[in-house]
Amino acid sequence: MKFRFALLVAALALALSISAFAYSEKPAQDTAAPAQEETTTDGSAPFVLLRVYEGQFADVKDGDWFAPSVVSAYEYGVLNGRSESSFAPSGNVTISELLTIAARLRAIYTTGSDAVIPAAKENEAWYAPYVSYLKSQNLLDNSFEGFYLLPASRAQMAGIFAFAVPEEWYTEPNASLVTSAYASRDYIADVTDKTPYRSEILLMYRRGLLSGMDAKGSFYPDHSVSRAEIAALLTRVVKPETRLTLTWTVAPYHSVKNATLASLVKAPTSTPLPTSAKDTAAINGLVRNMLARGEHTITLNYPKALTTSTASALTQAFTSCVKTYCEQMYNAVSCRSYSTGKVVLTFSSTACADETLESYRAKALAAAIKVHDSLWESGTLSYDMSQYEIARTYFQWLCDHCRYDNATADDSASHLAYGALVSGLAVCDGYTGAYNLLLKLEGIECTSLFNNSHIWTLATLDGTQYHIDVTWGDQYGRTDLRYFGMSEEQSYQCHPWGTADKKK
Repeated sequence: MKFRFALLVAALALALSISAFAYSEKPAQDTAAPAQEETTTDGSAPFVLLRVYEGQFADVKDGDWFAPSVVSAYEYGVLNGRSESSFAPSGNVTISELLTIAARLRAIYTTGSDAVIPAAKENEAWYAPYVSYLKSQNLLDNSFEGFYLLPASRAQMAGIFAFAVPEEWYTEPNASLVTSAYASRDYIADVTDKTPYRSEILLMYRRGLLSGMDAKGSFYPDHSVSRAEIAALLTRVVKPETRLTLTWTVAPYHSVKNATLASLVKAPTSTPLPTSAKDTAAINGLVRNMLARGEHTITLNYPKALTTSTASALTQAFTSCVKTYCEQMYNAVSCRSYSTGKVVLTFSSTACADETLESYRAKALAAAIKVHDSLWESGTLSYDMSQYEIARTYFQWLCDHCRYDNATADDSASHLAYGALVSGLAVCDGYTGAYNLLLKLEGIECTSLFNNSHIWTLATLDGTQYHIDVTWGDQYGRTDLRYFGMSEEQSYQCHPWGTADKKK
C-alpha cells in the first residue's frame, strides 16, 4: 500500500511555515549501513539484534526517558547517531531521515539486513538510494520531491511509518477503544477530517505505537518530531512487547442532562444595531445573543423614532429570523417603538400564553434529553456513527413517535416542539422544532427554512448541507426516507421558497 503522499499542497504549506533551516548534508551516521555482527536467530522474528550499544552517545545518559529506546533502535539497526559520539535526542528529524529509516525497516523486515540498499552514487543525494528503494517497494511516490531536507511533521511521521512494515506484523489491541474514544471527541481531538494522514495516525494509535502527548491523547500533527520520539516509536515497531495498551476512559454514551435551550445557541462576538430590516446579519446576531442569554426581549436604541412602516418591517424581519430557531419555540414578535428612538421587541408564541410557553419549553427540552440519552444508552446511537447516520436515526425516531395533527388550530401546541416530543402530535413547525432540538443536542449545526405554508430543516452533516423534511417523512405509519438528506434542488422541487431565501 502506498503512503498517503499525494497531499502536496499540505506539504507545501508546511514547507512555507517552517524555518529556512534545513540539513544541507547527510548526518554523519544516519546514512551508512549499520555495522553487522554475528547473530544467532531461529528466524522466528523479522527483527533481531544486529549490533551492541557500548555507551558511545555522550548525550544519552542512564535515567533519560528515551535512553532504553535509543539503545533498542540502535541495536536493531534501524537508527544511528548524528555522529559517532552524539545521538542528538532533541534534534528535529527531516523527511529524508524518516524515509531512510522507513527503508531500513522494510529492508530488515524482508531480508534481515539493509545491505540490499546500495550506497549513494557520486553526485547523488545521500538519501536517494533509500527513496529509490521505497519506490521499488511501491511505498512512495514523487510527492515529496523538493521537500526531502525539510523538518518532518508528526503527521508526516505517521504517514511514512504506518506501512513501512507490512500490516501482518501488527495486531490492533487498542482498536475498539481508539474508535470509541476518537468518535467521542474527548480524545485525539486535534486530529480532524482535514488533518493530513488522519487514517494513518489513528492506525498507529490502534496498534499501540502511539498514545499522544497528553492525557487526552492529543497528537499535535503539525509539530516537528524529535529523534528521541522516533527512537521510542521504532522500539515499539521492532519489539511488540513494548507496545502501548491504552487505558482511556470513555463513557458508554454521553448524557446531555445538563443542557439548556440557551446553551444550544452560540452567542456572537458583537451585536451591531440593524441599519434596516434587510440587515439580516445584525438581526440574526441580536436574536442569537438574546437566545443564548435565555431571554425573550431585545432593546434597540436608534438616534430618532422609527416610522410605523420601518418598525413594522423590522418586526417582520425579527419574526422571520426567530423562526429559523424553531427549537426555541418562539414564532411571534411584538414591537413597541418610542419617540426617543428606543425599540423594544418581545418574543412569544401564537400557540400559548407566555407563562405556559416557559413550561412547554422546559418540558420539551426534558423530553428531548430523555430521547437522546435513551438512544445512546441502548446502543441505537454510538460513537462510530457519522452525523448523517445519527440524524437519520432521529428522523426515524420522530416519525415513529409522532403523528400529524390534522385538526390543529393556530393556538395549538402542535405548532411547538412540545407537541411533537411530549404529546406526540404536531404539524410542520412542531416536527421541525423537535427535530432541530434533537440535532442540536448532538452538536449538529442546523436551522430551518420555510415558505408561506411549510417549514423544514437545513442541517450540516459531516460537512455537507442537507434539506430534511421530517413532517413529510412521516407518512401515516411508515417513514419515507426520500425526505431525509435532500439536496437543495430536490428540496426545491418539493416545496419552493423565495428566490432570496434560496440564494442564502
